[in-house]
Amino acid sequence: MAGSISTLGIGSGLQLQDIIDQLREVDNQAITKKEGQITDLEEQYSEFNVVKNKLLALKSYALDLSLSTTFLSRSVTSSDEKVLTTTVVDDATVQSSSITVNWIASRSSWKSSSGMSSQNSIVYVPTAVHSATGVADTGPTVFTTSDELVINFGSGDSQETITVNGLTGKTLTEVIDAINGDADNVGGGANGRYVTAESFEVDGLHYLRVKTDYAGGTGEANRVTIATQLSDVTLQAPDKTFAYSVDGTTFSLSVAADTTLSGLADLINNDTDNPGVTATVIDDGDSTNPYRLVLQSNTSGEDKRISFVAQLPDMTMAEQQGALGSLNANFTIDGISYQRQSNTITDVMSGVTLNLVGAGSATATVVSNDTELSDKITNFVKAYNDAVKEIEDNVAWDEETEEFGILARTTVRDITYSLQNLMTSTVSADSTGTVKSMFDLGLEYGRGGISFDSSGNEIELPTISIDSDTLTAAIADNATALQSFFLGDEANGITGFADLVNDRLRTLTTGNSQIEAEKSAAQTRISDLELAIESETDRLNKKYDLMAKQFIELDRYMNQMTSISSYLTSQFDSLSKGWGGTGSNSN
Repeated sequence: MAGSISTLGIGSGLQLQDIIDQLREVDNQAITKKEGQITDLEEQYSEFNVVKNKLLALKSYALDLSLSTTFLSRSVTSSDEKVLTTTVVDDATVQSSSITVNWIASRSSWKSSSGMSSQNSIVYVPTAVHSATGVADTGPTVFTTSDELVINFGSGDSQETITVNGLTGKTLTEVIDAINGDADNVGGGANGRYVTAESFEVDGLHYLRVKTDYAGGTGEANRVTIATQLSDVTLQAPDKTFAYSVDGTTFSLSVAADTTLSGLADLINNDTDNPGVTATVIDDGDSTNPYRLVLQSNTSGEDKRISFVAQLPDMTMAEQQGALGSLNANFTIDGISYQRQSNTITDVMSGVTLNLVGAGSATATVVSNDTELSDKITNFVKAYNDAVKEIEDNVAWDEETEEFGILARTTVRDITYSLQNLMTSTVSADSTGTVKSMFDLGLEYGRGGISFDSSGNEIELPTISIDSDTLTAAIADNATALQSFFLGDEANGITGFADLVNDRLRTLTTGNSQIEAEKSAAQTRISDLELAIESETDRLNKKYDLMAKQFIELDRYMNQMTSISSYLTSQFDSLSKGWGGTGSNSN
C-alpha cells in the first residue's frame, strides 16, 4: 500500500502506521462502493444475455410457426419395410395405397462360364498369326527374301517346332505350299497337320495367315507363335474383338494376344466409351479355378441390359441377372400394374417416394403431422413462460436480500407486459372466425406467483398454458383456420400471429434492439466506473505517499524531541543530586 512504512512510529512511539491505514480505509470506501457497482453491472450485463437468449429461443419457435411448410408437414409409413420404404414431401396429398411388389428392378450381369486359376490367367491365347504387309498378287510377286521360317505350335512339353527352309524368292502361294507340306508339319489336325497356311485378301492386297489346323482349336494346346520371322514379312497375332451392347449401342474393345483376366477388366473399366458397366474379377471359392470375370450394369432396368455381340474364344460369358426375365421393377398399386427401370418410384403416389426392397405386399399411408405441429405450438408456449420467468425472477423483490432484482431498474422489466399483450392479440385472417386468438387453441392464464413493482405493489406474474385436448381438436377439425391465424392473409394485408410475435422479438434482440441498448449502457457505466476507480486510486496513492513522508518527518521530529527530553531529564537529575549532596555536607 502506498504510504505504508514498516518502521513508522518507532521513533516517536506513536501508532502512525495504524493512523494512515485507518484513514486510507475510510477513503477507500468510495472505491469499494464503485467496485460493488461494477460487480452488479457485470451481473446485470450477463443477465441481459441470458434474457436475450430466452427471447431468441421464443423467436425461433415463432419463426417456425410463420412458415407455411410447418402446417403442410406430412409423415408416411410403410406397413412392411422388407417390401418397401417411403419418404414424403410437405403438402403431399393425405392418402393410403395398397402395394404389391412382384419383383424389384435389377442390374444386368454376366459371368465367365469357366473359372481360371489366377487373375493373371490368359483370356486370349493366339491360335493364328498373319502377315502385317500384303502383296498385290499371290503368284508372280516374290513374297520373301528370307530362307527360313520357324513356327511353334502348342506350349510347354507338348510344343511342336516347324522349321520351313528354302523360302528365298518364293511367292505367297509357294510359301503357303511350303508350310503346309513341310515334313515337321505333320499332326492330327483336320488336314493332318499342326498348322495350316492360307491367304486372305483385304483392300486388294493378299496376306499370309498361319493358324491351328484343329477345327475350333483354342487354348495353349493350339497356341501358334513365330520363333523366327521372315526378314521382310512380319507375322503377328491379330487383336480379338470383345463387344457388347447396351440400350441398342455396341461397344467394342480390341483385345491383344496374351491379355490377362485382370487386364481385360481394366480395359472394360477404363474405356472412354464405357456406357456405365463395371467389370470385376471375383473369387467364387472353387478349389482349382476360382477366378471369374463379372460384367454388371451400374444401373438397374431393361434400358441398361447387356447383350454380347462378340466374345473371346478362351473366355465365354453367360448371362446371370436378367436371363430369366425382365430387369424392370414390376408392381401394382391399388390394382394397377406398373413397370419401372429403378426401385425408387417417385411418379405414382403424389408427393411420395417409394423405395422397393423386395417381393411382397405393404400399405403406404400419408397423414398430416398433427403431433409435430402440436409440439411446436406447445414448445412456443413453454418458451414464452421461460422468457417471462427469467425476466420476472430478476425484477422481483427478494425477501432475503430485501432488494429488487438486478433488472428492476432497466427497461427490460416492461418486456413481459409487451409479450403478454402479444399472446392475447387477435388475428382475423380466416373468414369462418373459428381461430382468432390463442384462446381458441386452448390458451389459459395461470398465476405464476406474486411479485412487486418498483413502488412495492403486488403483481401477478403472467404465465400461460395450453389445454392439450383443445389444441388437438383445433388442429384436427380446424386446420385451415389455425393455419390462417398463424400465417395471416398476405393478399388482404393481414399479418399472422406468428409474424406479429417474430417482428416484436426482432426489435428486442437484433443489433440495435432494446436489450442491446441496455447492454451498451451497462458496459459504458462499467467503463466509466473503472476510469473513476483508476483516477481515485491514483489520487489516494499520491495523497498517502505525501502523508507517509510527512509522518516520517513527524516521527523523526518526535524522536529528536524525545532524545532532548531524555537528555534534559538526565541533566536535571544530575543537578538535583548534586545540589542535594552539597547541602548535606555543609550541615
